[in-house]
Amino acid sequence: MLHAVLCLSLAAAVFPVSPSTAEECGLKNGVIGFRQPRSSGRGGGGSEGSSSKSRLVNGKETQKGAWPWQVSLQLLHPAFGFVGHWCAGVLIQPTWVLTAAHCIKNEQFSLPLAALWTAVLGDWNKDVEEHTEERIPIDEVIIHDMFHNYQNDIALMKLSRPTNITNTNVRCLCLPPTTNDTPIPKVCVTTGWGKIKPNGPLSSKLRQIKVPVHNTSVCRDKYGPAVPINEGHLCAGRMDGKGGGPCVGDSGGPLQCSGPNGRWFLAGLTSFGSGCAKPGYPDVYTKLSFHLPWILKQITFYTDQRK
Repeated sequence: MLHAVLCLSLAAAVFPVSPSTAEECGLKNGVIGFRQPRSSGRGGGGSEGSSSKSRLVNGKETQKGAWPWQVSLQLLHPAFGFVGHWCAGVLIQPTWVLTAAHCIKNEQFSLPLAALWTAVLGDWNKDVEEHTEERIPIDEVIIHDMFHNYQNDIALMKLSRPTNITNTNVRCLCLPPTTNDTPIPKVCVTTGWGKIKPNGPLSSKLRQIKVPVHNTSVCRDKYGPAVPINEGHLCAGRMDGKGGGPCVGDSGGPLQCSGPNGRWFLAGLTSFGSGCAKPGYPDVYTKLSFHLPWILKQITFYTDQRK
């Protein structure tokens, strides 16, 4: 049965829900904001492969609770044991988290096994118990069936129970408008616990960076034929490398933009780049508006299965 409390898209509610029980999405602690802006191994924070794969160098420390939809996906590796934070995710409904498919299936492993994953919500300093966290086991892992070479780099994780939306440190992020041609603001924000320096450790506290959004052709010209850039991708990031960008541990995290109504919406998921804020190369994100039909189809299917 569909949980009574749902997050709404910017365009409209996707599923029927009573207005009195609808949880508003994209609000930072209930406030509308008009600002526009890891090698796997034992121990916390492994690598997801080469630096071109996992993907906040520099950036600034966020305020606690500023991005309440940010999720830390923690991995229990079959060979190495508890790895801890492996990738990021974003809460889009009380029982659903989006992330990048390559976090789950990559050159190092293919682990679409729900029992190996835990979502940590309401976290800020991942090295300190702050009593705002919710640790919820994953019940289903759904990778896009056409994921390959960073094409369709998207996956859904269903939580084993709904998150507590009354927790002010946990909120849903709005899905984008339903039309793929809806303009995206010129500047958006990416967030994560990834490495502050390419060869350094993961960040303890959640960090954020404002990044300019480019035409997809900019990334297509930069990356060439190695990874085809198409309408399912979004190109964003500083070209001079000075402003920082996603790095190891940031994959699957949100590229969030402030909408015209002041609510934040999910524009993209951190997918890949040439390295950690390498000058001359913006980063590539999975474009959410393009993949919205797939997202809604999967949620509807798995919801109907439980009825």
